[in-house]
Amino acid sequence: MIRNLILLMTACLWLYSCKEDNFNTPKGSTEVPQQVDVTGVRNISGASVIYFSHPNDKHLKYVKAVWTTDDGIEYDATASFYTDSILVDGFGAEGLYKVKLYSVSDGGTYSEPKEAEVNPTRPPYLVAFDEMEILPNFLGIRVVSENETGAKLTFRTFKKDTVMNEYVEVGTDYLLSPNIEYYNRGHAADTLQYFGVQIRDRWGHWSPMKEASVIPWFEMELPKNKFAEVALCNLSGDGSEVPDQTGQALPSNFWGHKQHTWNGSNTSFASMWDGTKLGTASVCHHTKPLAPLPQHFTFDLGAQYMLSRLVLWPRNDNANLFRGGHPQIVRVYAATYNGAFPEELVDDINDPDAWMDLGIFYFSRADGSFEPYPGTGDRTAEDNALLEAGHEMILKATDQKVRYLRIQTVKCFAANTKAGAVMISELSVFGSDK
Repeated sequence: MIRNLILLMTACLWLYSCKEDNFNTPKGSTEVPQQVDVTGVRNISGASVIYFSHPNDKHLKYVKAVWTTDDGIEYDATASFYTDSILVDGFGAEGLYKVKLYSVSDGGTYSEPKEAEVNPTRPPYLVAFDEMEILPNFLGIRVVSENETGAKLTFRTFKKDTVMNEYVEVGTDYLLSPNIEYYNRGHAADTLQYFGVQIRDRWGHWSPMKEASVIPWFEMELPKNKFAEVALCNLSGDGSEVPDQTGQALPSNFWGHKQHTWNGSNTSFASMWDGTKLGTASVCHHTKPLAPLPQHFTFDLGAQYMLSRLVLWPRNDNANLFRGGHPQIVRVYAATYNGAFPEELVDDINDPDAWMDLGIFYFSRADGSFEPYPGTGDRTAEDNALLEAGHEMILKATDQKVRYLRIQTVKCFAANTKAGAVMISELSVFGSDK
């Protein structure tokens, strides 16, 4: 019995071994397939598309392109039998390049190459370099450029060490957007400084460094004693008197004025600028539970300022830090002062003539996650450090001073994303009155 079992196992192992050997053996015909015919070339930024027609050959399985870029690196790409084009890319400069196209059979046999010439246009990283501007901004610089192809680009920012007379890297940003805009901050204000920026593509090509002499702008925290709520919906103080909404869209800051109240609470609107960062439930902006999102509130800065950034702190308790009413997605809008706000200013954040869009911001946990904590008190030390510092929002640059801010909470960390309260402990605003 045992002997028979051993023989059976040996036979199975032998069959399995043969099967594995067959896996490594090419299947199908090893006859040399016929070559494709090149029918056209479309040259684009840093790449080219080669079009071809297939031969009437049943042995052709796919087409393989092989080319060498300007920096001497060989690349290859394949196109199945069912396509009539192939993309060749990775070129770091404009110019004439030769590409070899091979027909490959089922059995892995290559035809003689058919040669095609391509002439890719200026690659994305150099186009972005040509368009790039290095502009002054609050405590640093603002870099803008164009990236129409949406290519993955890396921007490295440098600042000149005037003692060593050499540039030192001060930041790296990875960007995909067609409209490039990023900021490098943390530098002295009102002082002439020298910055440089280089761009790299995903193939490892580096642009030259573009240099600029810049005087970063002064920045201050705006005085909170001038802030005041703006009630645009004519609600009563406790939100009990609601305008008739029949046949109308909900006014854009309606729910922002439905404060949650309970015996002894102090969830006033002004608690957001009372200086209490990470305040508890009784000293925070706390809207009515189960109010639908998005929610809005609007306030008067008390004077006109050029704005640079906001910092937001959520309500401080285990039930709401990266849980509950802790804001997760926030939009910021601003409006100028026309002397008669709000009567003469349209109460519509979708009207660009009335409200400027200063950006949408995503508040994640320290590890980049957007999932709410499943339990209380299980935050990491990194999460706690993030909460102490607050969620920073670098605002889009504008060319005019503003007086009114509107904060729209699109989503909170609450598991129920369709309804919930918004809880904000403190909000600080930074900019300049110059």
